[in-house]
Amino acid sequence: MFKFIFALVLFVQFCISTAFAMPPIMPLNEVQKGMSGVAYTSIDPSGAIQTFNVKIVGTLPNSKAVQPLILAEASGDLINRTGGILQGMSGSPVYINGKLIGALSAGFKEMSPYSFLITPIENMLDIWKNPDSFNVNPYVQFEKNEEVKTDDTEDNDEDTEEFSDEEIILTDDVETTTENDEEVLTDDENKFGGIYSGFNSSSLKFLKTSLPEFNLKDYQIAAVGNTDTNLKYDVKISGGSPVGVAVVYGDFVLGATGTVTVTDNNKLLAFGHKFLHGGNVNFFMTEANVVGAVPGITGGAKIASIGSIIGRINQDREAGIGGVIGQFPSVVPISVTVNDENYNALIAYNESLIPKLGAAIAYSAIGKHLDTEGADGTAKVSFEIKTNAVDSGTLSRENMYYNVADVGQIAIGELLQALSLVCDNTITESDILGIDVKINFDPLRNTASLVKAEPLKKLVKPGEEVKLKVTLQPYRRKEFVMEVPYKIPITAKEGAFILDLHGGGLVPVIQAQQAGVVVPSTKSPQQAYNDKIKQLLTANKNNELIIKPAAVLKTEKELKAEINRVKKLSARLQKLGIKPSAATPGKISTDYIIDNVIQCTVNVDKL
Repeated sequence: MFKFIFALVLFVQFCISTAFAMPPIMPLNEVQKGMSGVAYTSIDPSGAIQTFNVKIVGTLPNSKAVQPLILAEASGDLINRTGGILQGMSGSPVYINGKLIGALSAGFKEMSPYSFLITPIENMLDIWKNPDSFNVNPYVQFEKNEEVKTDDTEDNDEDTEEFSDEEIILTDDVETTTENDEEVLTDDENKFGGIYSGFNSSSLKFLKTSLPEFNLKDYQIAAVGNTDTNLKYDVKISGGSPVGVAVVYGDFVLGATGTVTVTDNNKLLAFGHKFLHGGNVNFFMTEANVVGAVPGITGGAKIASIGSIIGRINQDREAGIGGVIGQFPSVVPISVTVNDENYNALIAYNESLIPKLGAAIAYSAIGKHLDTEGADGTAKVSFEIKTNAVDSGTLSRENMYYNVADVGQIAIGELLQALSLVCDNTITESDILGIDVKINFDPLRNTASLVKAEPLKKLVKPGEEVKLKVTLQPYRRKEFVMEVPYKIPITAKEGAFILDLHGGGLVPVIQAQQAGVVVPSTKSPQQAYNDKIKQLLTANKNNELIIKPAAVLKTEKELKAEINRVKKLSARLQKLGIKPSAATPGKISTDYIIDNVIQCTVNVDKL
């Protein structure tokens, strides 16, 4: 993990970015129907910025709830080749008479492929006015030693310009609605397609359910660019350049791509519409590498991939995204080792995303290593979260899982729970400096059933330790016997003392009848934060054999009588200098997940 981080730090220390000064703008109130202009974009692997013609059809009125938009039509050789506006052109700057009026932000899928909407530049410039509160905490960060070099040369009227990398996948569909007798075009929510790499279809389903705002598409799998972060000493970027935004970077990638609208020295605006609409954010700004353009009957797309990191996206607003070239986000490194294969990624620090993304990365690593969508087998999972949420600086947990269809689906449960607990700290914000997950997968079904248990002594005293002879039957293997010690509570009543024996992941039947199946929760508002962490770390494990007094159903009268007996006995023991204590469950680790519950009776003598 540390070598991986070091390589990235080297990259950001030596990379020199070149941006361009803010061009003149034309405000919305000067934009008139019939005006002609030109838009800048990039659609092929050559890296050239190309142009197409734009004609203004009209402007759409705004209100407090709806931002103004400009309706336009595209034409020219480039548009004839692509068959219309493509996904990935979002953010392409539009100029009239050498002045920037705004960014292409949406196309008309299933309508006219040549018509599109423009987000006015005034609305986009407001993005830069928003506060930025990220990068103030001591997380692992990218740092840049050299100041960003800038170029004040305007570059808006050239038809082509060579760049080091290219462009991608992102645009909003539009639908017509009628409100207050006015026909208004509004963005159809979440119609952009997030791009991803490394995540298999199973983990993709998990992400689609837990993070629906990404609107991930099954067919939009984009291979990531060179994540070895080859050093880019001179990164040129200006209006029309492709750009990427990512929340996960490395062996796994999750993000989207579009087009730069404008730069002002090291500041950047792009997309012309939201990414996740996260407000003040902390995401990776990357280069984007165009693979090619694919025309489509109902809307084509530029197929592209995320490239090297070049800065930080710090604003994600309705009118577009904004960021700083040469400034880099706070990150959480995650390393996942499945058997002997290691995967590394960086998660852009965001408390609402870290738990789900961390779990999804671990889930995908299992499927990627096993080359299957659902693994039938046993997984032993251990993880360490480096965090100041615990005094030791490391939150560690280990457990064992089996599932007949997809063990990865349940194996990530406690990792998700632990990360959510750290990120949901209501007392103070907890730092996460790294996540290390180790998964040992065994294709065999390592489960076992308890056959029987019997005490080695016929009669025991209260407070005495008794050994139980326990027989286990592993799945399709020879049964074996193990001796398990258990200390009889000193308050145990004379006579038959019934014990429950079960796996750590199971609840005895009688207990379930009394109180329902109780699953330990880290979300209980009644518990202090430290208690929640302790509850998670000390929870029974699936491969542990648990022994504890059986929960016997009693009438109200019987229960009162038992309480009085224990009180009197406790008082007598205290006079004798013996401190009574509650019954402590016996617990022992095994190589198997115990899948059933049995009972054992011990005969208790008088105290």
